[in-house]
Amino acid sequence: MKAKVHKYKTAEEFGRALGLSDLEIELIRQKKKVIEKLRKVREQRGLSQAELAEKVDSKQPAIARMESGQVSEVSFDFLCKVAMALEVSIKITPHAA
Repeated sequence: MKAKVHKYKTAEEFGRALGLSDLEIELIRQKKKVIEKLRKVREQRGLSQAELAEKVDSKQPAIARMESGQVSEVSFDFLCKVAMALEVSIKITPHAA
């Protein structure tokens, strides 16, 4: 017998199903915004993931995990390190409820 697969329309809906708090959901949202900005800047500058990893004294798979959106696998410290290496400012702006 196959289990029914539930499809969630939004990340927030999925977060709620996991039992995440509003604050935890917002943290994920903020990380995703920062990650997307950093990925775009890296690509615009023509840097490979390996080249960026070298700049932050890391390895290419860490950059790949970050860019793939595995937010639980990346800390804000790491995001800040990448932003500094790219000389990019990041801004955390709470989502309006």
